[in-house]
Amino acid sequence: MTIEQNTNYAYKLKYMENPTFDKVRDLAIKFMRELPKQLQDELYEALNRGVDILDSEPQMVTYLYAFGPMHQAKLNYAFKHLPEEFLAQPEINIIDYGCGQTLGTMCYADYLRENGCFQRIKTLTLIEPSEICLKRAALHASMFLHDAEIKTVNKRFDDLTSDDIMCSKEIPTLHIFSNVLDMLCFDLNQCASLINDNLKGYNQFVCVGPFFNYSDKDDRMEQFCSLLSGDNYYCKSFDKYEFEEQKAWTAHILCFAVRKPIEDSLSTEVSKTDIDNGVEDEYGVLYSIDGKRLLQYRNYQIESYSIKKGTKVICDLAFGDVLEHPCESLREIVIPDTVTKIGFGAFTECNSLQQITIPNSVVEIGDNAFWMCKSLHQVNLPNSISNIGEGAFSDCRFLRQIILPGSVSSIEKETFMGCCSLQDIIIPNSIENIEECAFYGCKSLQQVNIPNSVISVGKEAFRHCASLKRITFSNPAISVGDEALSGCLSLQQIIIPRGSSEKFKKILDEELWDKIVESSNSESIKSSNELEGLSTTFINNGIDNSVKDEFGIVYSRDGKRLLKCDNLNLENYSIPDSVRSIGSVAFSNCSLLRQIIIPVSVTSIGGGAFRGCSSLQQIIIPNSITHIGGGAFTGCKSLQQIIIPDSITNIEVGVFGSCTSLQQITIPNSVKSIGFWAFAGCKSLQRVIVPVGSTERFKKMLDEELWDKIVECETL
Repeated sequence: MTIEQNTNYAYKLKYMENPTFDKVRDLAIKFMRELPKQLQDELYEALNRGVDILDSEPQMVTYLYAFGPMHQAKLNYAFKHLPEEFLAQPEINIIDYGCGQTLGTMCYADYLRENGCFQRIKTLTLIEPSEICLKRAALHASMFLHDAEIKTVNKRFDDLTSDDIMCSKEIPTLHIFSNVLDMLCFDLNQCASLINDNLKGYNQFVCVGPFFNYSDKDDRMEQFCSLLSGDNYYCKSFDKYEFEEQKAWTAHILCFAVRKPIEDSLSTEVSKTDIDNGVEDEYGVLYSIDGKRLLQYRNYQIESYSIKKGTKVICDLAFGDVLEHPCESLREIVIPDTVTKIGFGAFTECNSLQQITIPNSVVEIGDNAFWMCKSLHQVNLPNSISNIGEGAFSDCRFLRQIILPGSVSSIEKETFMGCCSLQDIIIPNSIENIEECAFYGCKSLQQVNIPNSVISVGKEAFRHCASLKRITFSNPAISVGDEALSGCLSLQQIIIPRGSSEKFKKILDEELWDKIVESSNSESIKSSNELEGLSTTFINNGIDNSVKDEFGIVYSRDGKRLLKCDNLNLENYSIPDSVRSIGSVAFSNCSLLRQIIIPVSVTSIGGGAFRGCSSLQQIIIPNSITHIGGGAFTGCKSLQQIIIPDSITNIEVGVFGSCTSLQQITIPNSVKSIGFWAFAGCKSLQRVIVPVGSTERFKKMLDEELWDKIVECETL
């Protein structure tokens, strides 16, 4: 999220009690009244009647002072004509288009409060071409909507993409257009088409602007409504002095709704009729007539393919018909953000497929979808996925690391069976069941943390995980199936909650009893391997000679240094194996970043590298890392648990400062020093896990208020 910080204005707003639009405008009034009249007039003239994009602090203040009351009056009038059905919705999303300083959203928050409407704003998307306005808009929004997830989009309308306009089938969306649609600087048809393609469920539009009295600009609101097939709308225009008797304001108000029916579930099954009636594209890929289902991939020599935009379903065995011709040459596949399902065996035995990014639209991955993809080493799974089928990634022999999304409730039967290179797995707190043979034969897996949410582990779930040294059970009431840990020849510790030894002796085989260790902690896994690293600092010449990948990540020419992220909308990313260092402030303020996978090739993380990544929930710091710079994870307020690998000797200043959700951190014996404020502001921190016998040593390094949180545990 792009947001204004560390300015005089930000500090004034921070200490404003019960902010309202009028209180915010009072700051502008005070500023303007302290200026000479001539300077006031010059600033007003420079606004060009509010048409030009604002690019300075004085312009923003002047705009709010001069035009704020007019916006407020029009918006309040429009909000009064919203249907009761919409105002009664307990939860909504908002998209504020051309939001400026987010006047529309502030006024809506005021309207709800003044009219006793208890409506929660779940997400707020702010779209604005002026970066300085967008930063202030996010600041205003954060003060008015404390619990909302705020997304900022710094683009002109003609540059918007589907990723920028996210609606929900279940939660209604309020679309605010305040003094926007009358502007001729963007293609109205293109804008309406993009919005229409991304609408889901119930959408309420509020459009306000000036009235030009029979100008072409007056027609744009109605054209916009027509292009979206809007209905149940309220529309009225006011000429000078009609809207406000004492003001020469004009007003054009339009409120309308668009309801998108939830599509019938498209089947992944393919019939002979489907094949006979299918339409083949220029690459030999067969689609259904309506283009919504990818039926079959017939060109077995193509190495790279991009699935067509608009495809909803990748059907069963689409790329993996092993009885005929598996797509053994396919190395790269691009899945568009329209796909919702990946069918049974869709990519079975695509032996050359090395990595795949699954978009945030996919909710279901079918059984055996990637079975026997022998070259697959990297998969990005978004939080949209609710179901990963049985055997989905079984026998993916080179798959090394995976982070399961928090939207999945079960790890199904044989999901990762035979993933013999899998070293790291993060099991989120959403998982309730780990079914039988889920990790059977994952012989490189070394540690597993099973969170408190898991109520059952199926039979043979971790059988023949020959390198597994430690497994942690957090739920004392968990059930464990027969031979769940059979063949785990390296197993040294089974960490369980305090006071539950007798319970676990009843559910574990007797030969495992001597490995049981009671503890109050619950730990994740670490990676292994140790490689040499490079400096995380770089000079301007390094940037000048850099290269940027398709995700907006900038690298040094040799690919060994990750320098910075130019994409503040990035949500998921896997760093390539060529990288040796992550640069200082590389991902700083990537507030939408939820998941990042760091390969074992990386040896150093620069200072402030993930500072302000407020959505980052889980991260594995591999054992190859030898240096983490100061403030590297400062402000990662969604991060709950961290394990410092035993390759680290120094924890730098403020490295985890203000990680407000951090509950537990594990510090190995290798750490010799801990910098000032390393855990300052970690108000949720409950446990600091240290090796047995090291409490007194760590008390000398940790702030005194953390001493009572120290818990000793045997190390590997």
